[in-house]
Amino acid sequence: MNTIIQFILLHGYALLFSWSFLAQFGLPLPAAPLFLAAGALAGMEEFHLTAILGIGVLATFLSDFIWYEIGRSRGGRVLSFLCRISLDPDSCVQSSKRFFSRHGTLSLLVSKFIPGMNTMAPPLAGIFRMRRSKFFLFNGVGTVFFVGLFSGIGYLFGEKIEQYSERILRAGGWIGGILLGLLIAFISGSIHPARGPPPVPGTN
Repeated sequence: MNTIIQFILLHGYALLFSWSFLAQFGLPLPAAPLFLAAGALAGMEEFHLTAILGIGVLATFLSDFIWYEIGRSRGGRVLSFLCRISLDPDSCVQSSKRFFSRHGTLSLLVSKFIPGMNTMAPPLAGIFRMRRSKFFLFNGVGTVFFVGLFSGIGYLFGEKIEQYSERILRAGGWIGGILLGLLIAFISGSIHPARGPPPVPGTN
């Protein structure tokens, strides 16, 4: 974590933007530790938290939108391309499609917290022809939550981030998953309200 902090101090907001963009585009760069480190620097008054949030969200969402448009125009070939690096490409394609078809727009809220799905979800949204307005809304909320959660935790812990970084990353993932799970349950309940028990035959 200290290496990332020093790297951000050296290269500033330009590194934050490029790292966020490339990590979401599929390069093996850890996004969560980046936002933790950037948030810690904001807590030490080296950077501005609002700038970190704005740059992180913009870069991440821009990468997502590019993948969305590629998926929309290229179809399933994009998914096959992304799954080539998997140990089981066929299983990767099927499981990714199954995950998205099951959860739909709500998958965009949680995909940032699921390794592999963070890059898969945006092109899948395009492949399934999700409306751009829905993509902007759900992916935007998921992006803001992910960037805000880890940047905020880093900001709160400040100089102690190096000592507790591994625990914070694990806890952040669990907290994010739980909160998003509650949000999804709430949205699902609002969209599909529970129905009462069916009427007993012969009572009408």
